[in-house]
Amino acid sequence: MAAHNIPYVATASIAYPNDLVGKLQYAKSVRGFKYLHVQSPCPTGWGFDPARTIKVARLMVESGMWPLYEVTEGGSFKLNYRPRELKPVREALSLQGRFRHLDDSEYEYIQKRAVEHWRQLLDIDGKKLPL
Repeated sequence: MAAHNIPYVATASIAYPNDLVGKLQYAKSVRGFKYLHVQSPCPTGWGFDPARTIKVARLMVESGMWPLYEVTEGGSFKLNYRPRELKPVREALSLQGRFRHLDDSEYEYIQKRAVEHWRQLLDIDGKKLPL
């Protein structure tokens, strides 16, 4: 979406309501098309106890699998949340029945990809380069 020069693109998660509300308020002030991709885990589809919805959502962010960021007019990229240390993807995925088939090598592969992607985002954010 950001590659199409949309005035505002952001990701959010229900586990971080202040971030979500802030992005919605900002989006209201932006003229033109806006895109906000909100992560809201589905207990039925993802296969977990509904009481764990916020925990699953938070672990997806803290493991780097659902980074919270925004891209504003001109392509300025900003990470909105940086965990001190990424949690293992296994913590987030093992709570979800849809991933019960994964073996150790698959978890390792997903972990490696999550870390690589996170490093790319940190690099972009650190340099404040347009996307």
